[in-house]
Amino acid sequence: MQFVGENAPVQESWDITITLDSRGRSRIELKAAHLSEYRDDKSITRELDGGVEAVFSDSSGVTTATILAEKGTIHPNGDLEAFNDVILTSADRTVIKTSYIKRFASTSRLWTDRYIVIEKPSETIRGYGLESDDALKNYTIFKASGEAELKP
Repeated sequence: MQFVGENAPVQESWDITITLDSRGRSRIELKAAHLSEYRDDKSITRELDGGVEAVFSDSSGVTTATILAEKGTIHPNGDLEAFNDVILTSADRTVIKTSYIKRFASTSRLWTDRYIVIEKPSETIRGYGLESDDALKNYTIFKASGEAELKP
């Protein structure tokens, strides 16, 4: 076997789909143009690039949210990270744009400390930092400002 370097992937795949299941509570289907798998003595990390899509579904299979990004990472503990031009869309069409988001597998929570824009039909909220559930229904913005359309 030929040595290809310490930081080289041990496996690569193209046009991949991976399904992650949270013990029947929710499911995430990940699609990416390219996956590189890296291993060390203790763990496996998967790097996704070329465009990444994550579709979140509840226990009955209903799509609750999607994430689109240029790149992503699947960590050994199941945490997910999405990078570069990240767009989150909820089932009710709330759109959140940012440069980075992390999903913690242990709590099914989304988190970022970066600049965000939340767009709804009647309002736009801007700020820094966000914590949310997978469905983007219950979220906290750490430093917010915004615009709302007032109806008579």
